[in-house]
Amino acid sequence: MKPSRQPEFEPPAGYFKDSTLNMLAATGRSKMNQLGPQLAAIQKKYNVPASIIVAIWGRETGFGSVDMPFDALSAIATQAFMGLRQDEFRKQLIIALKILQEGHATRADMRSSWAGAMGYTQFLPSDFDNYAVDFDGDGKRDIWNTISDALASTGNSLHSQGWDGNQTWGYEVRLPQKFDCTEQGPDKARPVAEWVKLGVARVKDRPFPEDKLQDQAFIVLPAGLKGPAFLATNNFSVLKLYNNSDVYAIFVGHVADMIAANAPAAFVGTWQPVERFPRDRIQRFQEVLVGKGYDVGKVDGLAGFKTRRTIGTEEQKRGLPLTCYPSSVLIDAVLNEARAAAH
Repeated sequence: MKPSRQPEFEPPAGYFKDSTLNMLAATGRSKMNQLGPQLAAIQKKYNVPASIIVAIWGRETGFGSVDMPFDALSAIATQAFMGLRQDEFRKQLIIALKILQEGHATRADMRSSWAGAMGYTQFLPSDFDNYAVDFDGDGKRDIWNTISDALASTGNSLHSQGWDGNQTWGYEVRLPQKFDCTEQGPDKARPVAEWVKLGVARVKDRPFPEDKLQDQAFIVLPAGLKGPAFLATNNFSVLKLYNNSDVYAIFVGHVADMIAANAPAAFVGTWQPVERFPRDRIQRFQEVLVGKGYDVGKVDGLAGFKTRRTIGTEEQKRGLPLTCYPSSVLIDAVLNEARAAAH
């Protein structure tokens, strides 16, 4: 049931096709006009921009156009039996049965992705249990067939998990020359004003808003120094609670900005060519790095921010060009050393 690859596991550039961004933004603007009063009411209640909610709707199901091919209970039961997170999906299965038992949906309504995510904005059963709301007042929390309920539930999810209505999600930025890319990550946040003193600037010579200069923000480099750079707020981290991927959060934030500003897709920074690696090779690389005493975050074959900055530290130690992104030169060196030490 599970696809061999998810987009988030690929090099970041492939996730941001201009044609997709432009299509979702254009359709999103149309939905904003079509559902204006409902979206205004949702934004007012949950203090989350309607453009963010609409961007999630577009990203998750193409505004409801993407077919949900699986029976949710079967999909979740399969993950509980043979997936990578069996304990988690056993809990999800119990909640899914509770949703049925309480009459929130019929089995036929509960169509899902391969991982059991349901409805217009892709809620797992626990998301439904925690955040689904009856926004249209008909007595049902219907994320499958009622758009206003689904979008309001998404707003409630983001609000409940810490969205700050006074902040943006982030900014695309230009880094100073010889920037130390090991300074990325939410645990290295500092006020925007301090980043400015270090030479970090918004693209297109836009100033940071004066009233945001004391906001805490952190650097996000999804492709290390081989792609666009971003200065993100805690709202970026809230978006990652929806889907734990840097590129997902950037995608949603960027499409939302395009919807709100009626602006074209292109980032200012360029996505340079990067190497692809099987996930199990990155995971083995992470295991060796952990053995060397590094904190690489989750050892899962994905180059999250802790893995990327560990790569930067190793590059610095070895006199390699600083990129903070996986390369065969570094991976081969680290794994060969580990094999030699084992014999």
